[in-house]
Amino acid sequence: MKVGIIGFARSGKTTIFNALTGAHAAVGTFGTRDANIAVIRVPDERVDRLFEIYHPKKKSYAEVQFVDVAPNEAAGEAKALDTAALNILKNVEALVHVVRAFTNEDVLHPHKTVDPARDCRDMEAELQLSDLIILEKKLDRLGKEGLKGHEFELLSRCRKTVEDGRALRTLALTPLEEKDIAGYCFLSRKPLLLLANYGEESIGKPDPARLQEYAKQNDETLIELCGAMELEVARLPEEERQSFHEEMGLGEDSRIRFIHAVYDMLGLMSFLTVGEPEVHAWTVPKNTKAIDAAGAIHSDIQRGFIRAEVVNYRDFMAAGSMAKAREHGHVRLEGKEYMVQDGDIILFRFNV
Repeated sequence: MKVGIIGFARSGKTTIFNALTGAHAAVGTFGTRDANIAVIRVPDERVDRLFEIYHPKKKSYAEVQFVDVAPNEAAGEAKALDTAALNILKNVEALVHVVRAFTNEDVLHPHKTVDPARDCRDMEAELQLSDLIILEKKLDRLGKEGLKGHEFELLSRCRKTVEDGRALRTLALTPLEEKDIAGYCFLSRKPLLLLANYGEESIGKPDPARLQEYAKQNDETLIELCGAMELEVARLPEEERQSFHEEMGLGEDSRIRFIHAVYDMLGLMSFLTVGEPEVHAWTVPKNTKAIDAAGAIHSDIQRGFIRAEVVNYRDFMAAGSMAKAREHGHVRLEGKEYMVQDGDIILFRFNV
């Protein structure tokens, strides 16, 4: 899974990137560098417990790749995204907009004032404008070629949506229509998470970014972090991080909270495979069929799928072992159409 991190200059976006990933990307460089990229493992207690039980050679967590694009700060402009950034973002599954909610007189906002709701609206406008340019070019070409069929009608609906000032993610589409526009990689169609980056003076205060109402009205997910403090936490030994979080009133580990928010926003879950070689967590969309889950591991397993032996993690742990789980009837044989559940432990039987 690839997540793009966007934000206006001096929003603390790269600080958040470093805090979440443990990277050491340079802060304060504008439009002069390539995107920062880092991969983090998704913490999963189930993987750790199964590793202790099976003692395999290794354990593999699900992974999330973060792409931090450089903000555009061309002379006299206060835009967040330039052409290079827009092209990078076409290849991500979701967007995280880091919204500045801290005050610092030594670090001026491009608009001179801090207004989180305004920045949300401005960022949305940039994403929609990018989509509108693509839509107008394509519709113009289709019109000149006299191709005013299904594609023209669908793209016309999309254009009307953004012309009305609404993100394409608000447009209801059928699964077939979703597939038809997928190749355009419209940015305002991608799921968007708002990440409010507030200052230390706001720790413990309710809605420090004053964005909860905005997020509710626009049906967007919002989480709130203190980027500067989170970076300090990230530099601590792992065993000290949670106690520091609790002491400072920061709540649950922010990386875990952030990843859970992204998973929920994208409708993702994890199933597990266990054995002597490794314990492995695999990320798939909710409502994934067993045969498609097999493909997440390897195309050969999907192609030669025979059946899946399934036990949910909770039932497995309650039984204490796979043998006991079988005795209690918790291990089931499922076919291709079985809908995989979060936490399923699956052994795929296949023949190629």
